[in-house]
Amino acid sequence: MNSLQITGMSNYSTLLSVFDRYHTFALSTHINPDGDAIGSELALYAFLTEIGKSVKVFNTDAVPKNYKFLPCWDVIEGVNAVDTYRPEVLVVLDASTLERIGKRLSKTLLPIHKLVNIDHHATAEAFGDINLIMPAASSTSEIVYKLIKHYQTSINQACALCLYTGLMFDTGCFRYSNTTDETHRIAAELIEIGKFAPDEIYRNVYEQLPVAKLRLLSEVLSTLQVTDNGKIASVYATQEMFRKTGTNTDALEGIVNQIQAIAGVEVALCASEMTDRSTKVSLRSQGRVDVSQLAAEFEGGGHARAAGCRLVMHYLTALTTLVQTAQRYMDQSPSKYKDCRKD
Repeated sequence: MNSLQITGMSNYSTLLSVFDRYHTFALSTHINPDGDAIGSELALYAFLTEIGKSVKVFNTDAVPKNYKFLPCWDVIEGVNAVDTYRPEVLVVLDASTLERIGKRLSKTLLPIHKLVNIDHHATAEAFGDINLIMPAASSTSEIVYKLIKHYQTSINQACALCLYTGLMFDTGCFRYSNTTDETHRIAAELIEIGKFAPDEIYRNVYEQLPVAKLRLLSEVLSTLQVTDNGKIASVYATQEMFRKTGTNTDALEGIVNQIQAIAGVEVALCASEMTDRSTKVSLRSQGRVDVSQLAAEFEGGGHARAAGCRLVMHYLTALTTLVQTAQRYMDQSPSKYKDCRKD
């Protein structure tokens, strides 16, 4: 396959010509979709339908309840709906590898002409015929925003709401280091276009906690372990905990960030026992350790400060392995603080 790598706005026209040339499109994003995945996906759906294209959206996992306030969320179909459908163009968003959209979906959702890859992960593979990979972007939603702006068409209210949600989520509500002055300018423009209240978006995404999630949080926090040096903290959730609280892995979203907030912790880990007995792990870093590189050792990926991976082993073994690996990274990386002690 002849692959084209696009790294800057000057080359957006290559991808935009694909949007002009073809009529039928399919969109997809990674398993366990988050705010940026769904936001960028629905924003691109809104844009393509606005310019008269036929668009279908297929995801392996269902839309989490806290994103069902987004316009057109119900156009997203599951794997079984693909059947014999063959789009001219498949656009994969926010997935560092094609397999991240789900093994079954990656094998059944096949484009006739072009596979387009739009992502902002530093660990992203150039698996498409056209690859728009911009690690400097705060989010995939930011890339989609710039793509639409380069097309020189207006962003409608539905699109603005979806893009803002993705931008807000992947910047940690504009708290993470990937937040720039440009990020704020984009957010301001989207608020103006969408005519929505930012606090309302925040409440929809983060303040719709069911009681069951808080009960799971209680169970998970009881497993907290911190290394002797206080630098690595970890928790885990088991299938028994999910059964006991009436939850699933979706309810773990955000818990790893709370672990990261412990004073002195540099790396936080949250492991989840899956139904197939593999272990899914979310990783966070304060900056001393690049957890995307750590996750890549286990066929995962993400960003320097937020990443994930899946290990085919018992959750306790997986956590032990990852803690040891994180400690190795800590030992290889000098502290960002110099020794302040006087001689």
